Amino acid sequence: MSPQNEETQPLDGSSACSEEIEAFRQKIKGIREQNRTGWEATRKLVSSAQLPETLSRLASHIRTSSYSLPFQEWLLQCCQPEKVATNRHELSHQLKTLTGYPTTKALRALCLFLGVHEATPVEPGSPEITPSFLEDLLRQSPNPYEVLRHVTVPSLLDIGAGDLSFEEELVIACEPWLRQSEKTLILHAMDRLQPGSQLGGRYHAQTDRLTNMKSFLPNRLQFKFWGGVNMANLSTLKEILPLYTMVTCHAPATPTFAYEPTRLSSATIRLALTKTKGLFREVPWGKEKALEVEQAGQVFNFPAWKFEILGPLALLNLIAHRGQLCVLSAIDSEVFWELLAQLLDNEQYRPQNVLFEPETIAEVFGTLYSELIHLPIGASVQLAQLANLRKQIPCLSTRNSMRPALRFRSIEIRRGAVLEGIPSSFTARQFPHMSEELTPWWLILIPE
Repeated sequence: MSPQNEETQPLDGSSACSEEIEAFRQKIKGIREQNRTGWEATRKLVSSAQLPETLSRLASHIRTSSYSLPFQEWLLQCCQPEKVATNRHELSHQLKTLTGYPTTKALRALCLFLGVHEATPVEPGSPEITPSFLEDLLRQSPNPYEVLRHVTVPSLLDIGAGDLSFEEELVIACEPWLRQSEKTLILHAMDRLQPGSQLGGRYHAQTDRLTNMKSFLPNRLQFKFWGGVNMANLSTLKEILPLYTMVTCHAPATPTFAYEPTRLSSATIRLALTKTKGLFREVPWGKEKALEVEQAGQVFNFPAWKFEILGPLALLNLIAHRGQLCVLSAIDSEVFWELLAQLLDNEQYRPQNVLFEPETIAEVFGTLYSELIHLPIGASVQLAQLANLRKQIPCLSTRNSMRPALRFRSIEIRRGAVLEGIPSSFTARQFPHMSEELTPWWLILIPE
């Protein structure tokens, strides 16, 4: 049977789609003769090492094409890695129907026709993915870290890394595909705790993990940890990237991000700290300074900066300007509602000098509070489905910023401390043992 006479009926039975396939075949026919140089260059794209990335890039080009949605779906079915690995007969039939070529030549023809060329070197920190692509990816996969597989130079910045539990889990999860794809993950982590300090206890970066990370996956991992660094001073770090594939912050610190200085006066914040944390003062601690906190007859010592308030806006500014996809996990109740107030459009959510206590949270957030508080553990919801997102979030600084305008295109809320199959932090794993803590939250944000 000649290619012109083969069955071209799509899976959904749409005659319009069938006509589109026939027109597509006519366009792609003879493509080798029209561009022999380009055709030869496609050989590398279908090698065993390059094929997974090529399929991903083909899918991305298809999603942004002008073809109808049914035809895009038909094309995407021909770019599924699992079919290449396990169902080549079905794939071969679909590709032959679509292009008139056998599998390998068909994929090369698709690359040539859709403009998928051999990838040029990509500098770390260069934007490769679009917000719309990220939205599609998150709809398809519950694991936001899957995005790292879809870029040439995957990179992640973790703010407040603590004992590096998250970093260790992430690298173990990424190891198989890093080896297979021969990509290198750039993993940067920072923490305010000063290495060698006698304060901070088990939240310090663990020496054995630091050693393991530096020897893990030779040529597949570029790892850097900065200790004793205030997040406001990241731009002073020589190896910091202007833009990362992902920026994460696990269990954003309380009270650091639990009070917003643009909403609450310093007097109001100090009163709240005294009421909820106890009396506090700075005291000498060996060669350091410590924050001494007296609560319920007990005295606790913390790093001197423990009660320095940065607020949610500072955190949102940082992650939006540094990350293409941002993940805040295991957010406790205090921090969550202050963050939410800055992400919503209506000014009613940002009352001046009103502390977010249990009784006021329900009043300020109204029906939104009721809907979120009943979200089951493990469930998720798009914030835009419940309320209008803020059109522009105030930028605290545009210095060294690649994107001075600050707005989030998508904000997904998830409920829970540790979500199945997703790397987590040490603090997140402590929530089940903290009887006084409410179930925490996740925010997965895509900057515009």
